[in-house]
Amino acid sequence: MFTPSGTPRHGTPAPGRAAAPRSAVRLDWPDAARGLAIGLVVLYHATNWTWSTGYEVSVLREVNETLRSLRMPLFFAVAGMFAGKWTAVPWSRLARGKLLYFAWVFVLWEPISLVVRLVTGYYQVADADWGTLADELTWSLLAPRSELWFLWTLAAFFVVARALRRVPWWVQLLAAAAVSGWALAGWEPESIAWRGTAQFAVFFLAGLHLRSWLERFAERVTWLWAVGAVALWLGIQVTVRQLGLADVPGLYLLANIAGVPAGVAVSVLASRVPGALGLRWLGARTLPVFVTHTSVVLYLLFLLYSNGIWVPAPQSQVLPVLLWAAAIAVGLGLGALAPRIGLRWLFAPPRWLTGR
Repeated sequence: MFTPSGTPRHGTPAPGRAAAPRSAVRLDWPDAARGLAIGLVVLYHATNWTWSTGYEVSVLREVNETLRSLRMPLFFAVAGMFAGKWTAVPWSRLARGKLLYFAWVFVLWEPISLVVRLVTGYYQVADADWGTLADELTWSLLAPRSELWFLWTLAAFFVVARALRRVPWWVQLLAAAAVSGWALAGWEPESIAWRGTAQFAVFFLAGLHLRSWLERFAERVTWLWAVGAVALWLGIQVTVRQLGLADVPGLYLLANIAGVPAGVAVSVLASRVPGALGLRWLGARTLPVFVTHTSVVLYLLFLLYSNGIWVPAPQSQVLPVLLWAAAIAVGLGLGALAPRIGLRWLFAPPRWLTGR
C-alpha cells in the first residue's frame, strides 16, 4: 500500500497464509521498492507527455519501455505484501478501512486531473470540451480515464483478494497468471483500469500469498544476486521485445515475473546505502506524488509551449528528468503541507467519515 504499517523481519508465514505484523520493526526495502516504482512511474508519464508535446525524447522512451516490465509488477507485488490483514476482516471493515480511502481520493482527484488535461490541451480526445469531461466523469467510477486508474485497480485487488480468501492460494495465482498472460499480450479495453486489473492482479496476489518467499529472497540478496536477477530480467525483456514475441500470450508475462525479484534486489541494495534514504522516504509518501504528478507535468509543459519556449534536441532529452524532479517535489511538498493547514482531506477521507 501507499503507507504500510510496520512489518516483521522474521517469522514470516508459509506461502498462502496471510501475513500479520508481529513486530514493531519496519522493513526498509519495501519502502525503497515503492520509492523506486513511483519514481519510475513519474518518469514514464513525464517522458510520454513531453513526447506528445513534440519534444525529442526517444532515448528516455526506450528506457521507459524496457522498465515497463519492472515498475508495475514491483509496485503491485509490494502492495500485496501488506494486504494480508484485509483479507480476513468483515466486508464492512474493508469498505470503511480501505475502499473508502481509495474512493475518496479517486473521486476528489479524478476531476482535477481531467480539468487540468482539458485546460492545458492534453485531453487526448479529439475536440474535447466541458461536455466531454462531464460525460467521462459520469462513467469514471466504472471506467477511469486518467493515471488514477492505480487507485481503482488497487481497490479492485482488495475486493478480489477478500472474495477469494477461501480459494487455495495456488489456484488464485494460476488463474490470475492465465488472465495476466493474455492481457499483457496486447488487450486494449476501453479503460486502462480494466487492463491494469487484468494484467497485474497476479502480482498483487503473489505479494499477498508469497510474502514469506519475497522476504527470504530479500534477506539473501547480495550484489552478485542482484546482478544475476537484473541480468535475467533484462535478458528476458530484451529477447521478447527484439524477437517481436510480446503479443504471444504468456511470454511478456515472463519478463514481468522476472521484473519482481530484479526490482526487489535493487531495492534491497538501495535500502542498505545511507545515501538512498530519500528513496525510502519517498516510498513512504507516494500517494501525494502519485495523484498530483501528471497535473504538475502537464501544467509545466503548457507553460513552456504557450510561451514559445522550445528546448532543441538533444537537450530536450533532459526535460522529462527536470519535470520528474519538479513533480515529485511538488507532490511531497503538498503532502507535507496539507495536514498542517487543515487540508488533510486532500489525501485521505475526513475522520468524521471513517470514524477514526
